[in-house]
Amino acid sequence: MIRPLARAIALAVASFVVAVAPTLAQDQKGTLVFAVESLGAQTLDPILEGRPGNAVYQAAMYDSLVGFDLKKGGVGPGVAERWELSADGMTWTFFIRPGQTFHNGDKLTAHDVKFSLERQMGPGSLAAAAATMRRTIKSIDVVDDLTVKVNTTSPQISLPAGLSRAVAPEGAIMPKNYIEKVGEEEFRKKPIGSGPWKFVRNVPGDRIEFTAVAKHWRGTPSFKDLHVLLVPEESTRVAMVRTGEAAIASIGPETMLSASRAGLEVLAVPGTMQAIFQFYGTWKPEMKDQPIAKARVRQALSLAIDRKQVIEHVMNGKARMPYPFATFVYTDYFSADRWEKWATEAYRYDPALAKKILAEEGYPNGFELKFANTALPGTQFMIDIGTAIADMWTKIGIKVTLKHYEWGSFPPMERGDQAPLIGWGSMYRTAGRPDATWRYNGAFSPDSTQRLLGDKDNCPETCQEFVKTYRALLAELDRTKRTALTDRMVELVNNTWTVVPILEGMGYYAINTKKVGQFDAITGRHELGDVFERIPRPEQKPWKK
Repeated sequence: MIRPLARAIALAVASFVVAVAPTLAQDQKGTLVFAVESLGAQTLDPILEGRPGNAVYQAAMYDSLVGFDLKKGGVGPGVAERWELSADGMTWTFFIRPGQTFHNGDKLTAHDVKFSLERQMGPGSLAAAAATMRRTIKSIDVVDDLTVKVNTTSPQISLPAGLSRAVAPEGAIMPKNYIEKVGEEEFRKKPIGSGPWKFVRNVPGDRIEFTAVAKHWRGTPSFKDLHVLLVPEESTRVAMVRTGEAAIASIGPETMLSASRAGLEVLAVPGTMQAIFQFYGTWKPEMKDQPIAKARVRQALSLAIDRKQVIEHVMNGKARMPYPFATFVYTDYFSADRWEKWATEAYRYDPALAKKILAEEGYPNGFELKFANTALPGTQFMIDIGTAIADMWTKIGIKVTLKHYEWGSFPPMERGDQAPLIGWGSMYRTAGRPDATWRYNGAFSPDSTQRLLGDKDNCPETCQEFVKTYRALLAELDRTKRTALTDRMVELVNNTWTVVPILEGMGYYAINTKKVGQFDAITGRHELGDVFERIPRPEQKPWKK
């Protein structure tokens, strides 16, 4: 009697466990298929990939030292739960979230953080910020398994943002012991991270496949597997979503209407970029008698743009009026409410005032303007925006010579003496990032690539004031004073009308609601690499009709 009774009890207990605690293997079902236009370098080693590839597929399997604020966008907790700056501004201390492990079971500790940052700074790194990290990071000290200190050569207020997935890939955390054991070549074949998805295989030019982990602090995946497919042709991607071959596909604004009419859900991710126009070399002595050397003339060109028409007809209504250059609602140390009110007035459509300003500046019949129309990868709609605003300028008498450039041929013209661009306007864009200073430095510092206010040999008054404000901003530790300096930097640039936002754009996706349930993207994050683990199956959370 004992054995049958014991067997009955064991079966009862097993049935109870299954009933009250279903396994995660039962909870995770199906395959989430995402079709995307580019897989970047398609490498799973974080030191060999820039932001686009990192944010599309590396983010699925790697955690970052600093993460997102999932609700408003911008910086939030990641591998580090919190961080603090020393009184002298020279040391950031990061406190690591306990209980994290890599996919092979190794514990994630401060030693991995130190190893990862030093690897990003190392000679084999292709990271965009590698040189900056080498210049600004003096040393990295492991205090204990859950505490690491980053010592800098000067106060680096924005260091956490620079190591955040919200900004760049340089904060990706890699497994020290595993890489040292198997070597870099083997690591690149069989990469290991600590994220919600484990690497399965990489087929160059075709796909990357992952499988879900059982539980993760970022969110436990509802799907068992994740496949990221390379499908360069947009129409093919949409067709795959329509037939159910893919659940989600990246699209452009020109495809939104047709996708909606086909019964697909269209998801728009706010705050991902700004479409802007800007002018080169307006400060050069040889340009002083040219129309675009005058700030009021450049302002008139902005007043001649009907941004609401561009948003409605080029972007199919899926965009919004912009904040000032390179700023968003989630920008750190920034008076967003103040500048939203300013932008509403400053970026209004007023062609009568535009003509009046041109007449007052000596151009009652307009003038000739050369304009380079180009689009960064993934934003082909910028070409249509450039064409639209050029047409609006002709209506106030501007004779626009519009020249189209493939993006690959455009950046080289910005280097050196910029001779091909001096006196030209061009389309450009900003990316959605919480730290505005990096973009201001890259556009306006006299030693930057674009140097739109002056260079080291000729830095006019506004250029000098910008340098002074920017340097003060980098060194300021007080939050209130730092916000005031950011506002001053924004004001200086606004008053020049050298770089002018047209609209704040979004990221767009076509979704098959029979394949995935309703989910929210992260404001300011075009790519979905940090969202896959929070996408439900359709029966878990149907889309609202």
